[in-house]
Amino acid sequence: MAIDNFEPIKELLDFSESNTFYFIQILKRRKENPDMRTGVRVINNYYLDSIEDLERLRERILEDCKKHNARAYINLNRLDYEKVALHTMKQVAEYIIQKDYKAVKNAFSTTCGSHHSEKEKRWIIDIDEEFIEQKEMIRKVVEELHTEIKGNSYKILAEITTKSGFHIITNPFNIDKFKKDKRLNFVGDNLIHKNSPTLLYVN
Repeated sequence: MAIDNFEPIKELLDFSESNTFYFIQILKRRKENPDMRTGVRVINNYYLDSIEDLERLRERILEDCKKHNARAYINLNRLDYEKVALHTMKQVAEYIIQKDYKAVKNAFSTTCGSHHSEKEKRWIIDIDEEFIEQKEMIRKVVEELHTEIKGNSYKILAEITTKSGFHIITNPFNIDKFKKDKRLNFVGDNLIHKNSPTLLYVN
């Protein structure tokens, strides 16, 4: 069954700051395509400058996913064009020093996949099947940790459905206290991803 997160993700996008954008990748994974030689292959990259871009690109993204049995992911931490351009120049220089000239054409998308410029950072808590029973307690602990952060209105922003569970989209919190909380049955901090994409669409 297809999972379509376009609408809940649309609610999380913020284009109020000029020169910022969001990065989408269409990824084909060996997990769903056993004949692949590599673990993951990038099918396409998309860059969102507005909500209208997401609506305009929707059919192309769905077509990519269906044609290649792939998944669409979006990083909810915004990027800044100027900062990405500067980091891309550095990445190109490193490729040239390493004599990896073919990689130069991918420098911009590589930079987009490893950097962000988000002031109000969005983290992901990846809840797979083995932790679904603890999901509500995880949310409760995170909400309690948010209340300890003075001067910020940090909160859980959304819950995104995935193939094997959920992604909790949240502002930052105290990871040390999270992993030491005995109510979580040793969930630890390995579920927390500070700059990772969430699922936009999968067949």
